[in-house]
Amino acid sequence: MGHAVRDDALRVRSVSGCRLAVAATVALMSGLWTEDPRLVAVYDTECAGRDDHDFYLALADELGAEVVIDVGCGTGVFAVDLARRGHAVIGLDPAGPMLDIARERSAGLDIEWIHGPADDVATGVADLVVMMGHVAQYFLDDAAWSNVLGQVHRILRPGGRLAFQTRNPAIPWEEQWSESRTAATMPHPDGGEFTSWVEVVEKSGPVDSYTLTHHGHTILPGGLHLIAAESLRFRSAAEIVGSLETAGFSLEQTWGGWDRSPFTSRTSEMIVIARRD
Repeated sequence: MGHAVRDDALRVRSVSGCRLAVAATVALMSGLWTEDPRLVAVYDTECAGRDDHDFYLALADELGAEVVIDVGCGTGVFAVDLARRGHAVIGLDPAGPMLDIARERSAGLDIEWIHGPADDVATGVADLVVMMGHVAQYFLDDAAWSNVLGQVHRILRPGGRLAFQTRNPAIPWEEQWSESRTAATMPHPDGGEFTSWVEVVEKSGPVDSYTLTHHGHTILPGGLHLIAAESLRFRSAAEIVGSLETAGFSLEQTWGGWDRSPFTSRTSEMIVIARRD
């Protein structure tokens, strides 16, 4: 999930000519980009990095997790890989166009797809719940975040784990997420090329717990320039740990990188493993 804001692959690539000059039409979208098939179609190309993906696959194997729930499963890449490794998988996402691709990708595999929130999953069925791709940052207010943690606690068996990543609010993301640092031109799945970038348009809240709103720009092969707004919540480490404890979890581990290096004030990621009490 997310408009291809990949912190492990900030890219600057040359684009022939002026980007805006090749855009025949500019359209500011009113809804979520995840509900637009034109943007969903390029999501896997934009988010081709596998560092987090491979990390969570290895974790599921290490834990011996028989049943894994992929919250915010998107186009199903991670869920399909889990199933192929022998895990029973339930993938859920609120975006129908994302799940359409996931269902097509999983042909022949026994994966349960749920179009909806974690509330729709049965109680006590999972050994591991994963929220990869910074899904945790989509829960903007504290009530929504508390609710999803409560639902995950309900879904997990006693001793089950929750694993997710969130970006460190100490990093100046508004400086990193700019056109000059994120612009890239890539092959479009249906032919031709598309260009995309992100830029922050608003920051609100305290310095260690704030919300960023950014615009995701995508210029499709025909010249249509789509602009989609998206907001993400950046919580402090103390806030994350406190919310987990309140929801009935014990913090087992935090890392600052996919190589399991320590989390510090300078690492961009906070990777969390918590155990259901």
